[in-house]
Amino acid sequence: MESLFRFSALAEKMHPSPIRELFRISQQPGMISFAGGLPDPDTFPVAAFAACADILSRDGRTVLQYGASEGYPPLREAILDMMLGRLGYRPAAGELLITSGSQQAVDLMARALLDPGDVVVLEAPTYPGTLHCLRNAGARFALVPADGDGMQVELLPEVVARAEEATGRRPKLIYTVPDFSNPSGACMGLERRRRLVELARELGIPIFEDDPYGRLRYAGEHLPSLKALVGDAPQVIYASSFSKVLAPGVRVAWTVAAPELIRSMVLMRQGEDLCTSTVTQALVAEYCVRGLLEEHLGLIVATYARKSRAMQAALERHLPPGAARWHRPQGGFFFWLELASGSSRELFERAVAAGVAFVPGRAFYPGAAEQVGGTLSGDHFARLCFTFADETAIDEGCRRLGGVLGGAA
Repeated sequence: MESLFRFSALAEKMHPSPIRELFRISQQPGMISFAGGLPDPDTFPVAAFAACADILSRDGRTVLQYGASEGYPPLREAILDMMLGRLGYRPAAGELLITSGSQQAVDLMARALLDPGDVVVLEAPTYPGTLHCLRNAGARFALVPADGDGMQVELLPEVVARAEEATGRRPKLIYTVPDFSNPSGACMGLERRRRLVELARELGIPIFEDDPYGRLRYAGEHLPSLKALVGDAPQVIYASSFSKVLAPGVRVAWTVAAPELIRSMVLMRQGEDLCTSTVTQALVAEYCVRGLLEEHLGLIVATYARKSRAMQAALERHLPPGAARWHRPQGGFFFWLELASGSSRELFERAVAAGVAFVPGRAFYPGAAEQVGGTLSGDHFARLCFTFADETAIDEGCRRLGGVLGGAA
């Protein structure tokens, strides 16, 4: 039967998130999942967060009402204060926008800056949610390969030149997760950070710095964010979120950017969702004002540091020698395995049969038809998340994976 609906060209091109599609598989009985990038629910501050709900008794007439598109004022103040420590300066009020998750920030930014066919420079591999948002805006992608030290920024001028030659358009944006990237777990070194902001300034291309994991460092020295390196200069757009440091269910994030970009993003979101839930923002603000976030961060950093060590030990113990290599992450949620041979998609199918799930590397690269100036693929990589499973499951899951890699599953 012919459909009643005549779908847009965008809808016809859309395809599902590969990670969201894996949820059905990872929830099968007996499955050990390293697939979803999920926080450990045992770390959620349920009682402390519930106690913050007394704000409804004190100020319910306000927090149950529509709110400003820019964000709930007490939460804005709390975030601006937090940014003093993370960015080295306190942004002006007009430089801040609260969003419903950091993916909404990417979406609003993309619709404010990009026209169909415009080029975005990405570190490769990169977060699929960002690919989804940018793809919806009609973007094409120029890829800079990453290693254990993050984006190989010395290749940036060549990648930009090739993309411009292939499309006739100068790329409009550079996207990076410099701290403990999803999926690779890589942390960009200080000299690369400095070089990236220098090259981006020379090329005249703004940087979108996505920072969901920056406060989840388990080893090594703290490094300044890209935004901290440039201060209040408009060159870097900064975004972060409460999803990984509090709980993803709150769906509260924020962006710091030049006032003219923030204003454009505000206008975009007024035609989308008007504002982030005022009730949720009020609860998060109360949680922060009471000083509970800093205390909670100590718990989750200790928990995830222990789990990271557990996965490192389990991989060393169970994977056959030479079957894969990886960089030990200093923070974040992920191990990124490079297979010595074979396709991670084929490995995934055998691993699921053995009762362990991960995300094949292809999910973290745009399709070949979307890439300009050269193509990259993640067929021989696999992402493993260590934060959700307990330590017993981490060991057993790595044992199952090792059996598959060794042909014994």
